[in-house]
Amino acid sequence: MSNPPTTPEEIAAAAKANAATFLPSIPPEVDHARPILEEYSGIAPGDVDAHLFTIREKAWSIFPYGCIGSFGFLNLQPTLQDPLFQTVTTRLQSPEAAETFLDVGCSFGQVIRQLIHAGVPSERLYGTDLRPGFLDLGYDLFRDRDPEKSKATFIAGDMLRDDDAELDRLTGKIDIIYAQYFFHLFEREDQLKAAKRMVRFLRPGNPNVVIFGRNGGPKVDGWEKYVLDANAWRQLWDEVGEATGTSWRTEMEMESGDDWIKATFAVYRAV
Repeated sequence: MSNPPTTPEEIAAAAKANAATFLPSIPPEVDHARPILEEYSGIAPGDVDAHLFTIREKAWSIFPYGCIGSFGFLNLQPTLQDPLFQTVTTRLQSPEAAETFLDVGCSFGQVIRQLIHAGVPSERLYGTDLRPGFLDLGYDLFRDRDPEKSKATFIAGDMLRDDDAELDRLTGKIDIIYAQYFFHLFEREDQLKAAKRMVRFLRPGNPNVVIFGRNGGPKVDGWEKYVLDANAWRQLWDEVGEATGTSWRTEMEMESGDDWIKATFAVYRAV
């Protein structure tokens, strides 16, 4: 599988910029992922660290994001402690459930594997990411390339392209969308594009569809363009509704420090 066009110069520049994140040891935050790697993936506890170092080297060569150098991609604590994620997990675990879940910008599919490990049927789980190399490496990370072990669907695609045929496969099939640390990658115009694409994914007949996640980052110059406040977030989804013939209700909780900002959000179909 190929990755989006990235020049060696871009990779080298990113590796230099993110060099400080390249940790020499695995941080304790990864402990939340160890049960998945040991119990779901079948990796012996004593072999987990070596496995993770190997995967990180491969991932760093695909593109050296800071969250790869720091093993932050395996810090599941914010997800597991999110009350709405807990509610969604229970909703998906129900024996009567038939709803589907999509993780947008899923990276290695770690949240998908968490849900499988929690007992959610894998055939109702979907993940998408811009870089197919990360999706492919996720199978190596979690050792579940065998379709008998996992029937989760992973699709490489560009959320900002209206004509991405691969992503079109999800149109009208999804009930729950998880967008953790996704929207803040873009300025408002592209956030609007991504949001309209998500609406296309959602199952039109389900009044209980939801899009949820978290945005955040450092308070550098211009951060307001990436991490919208509650009012700007509501206005964005009003515009999404006008463009798609739909109606949406938004919720947002914001935390702010002297040099950082976090926003937890949920978007519900207005009925």
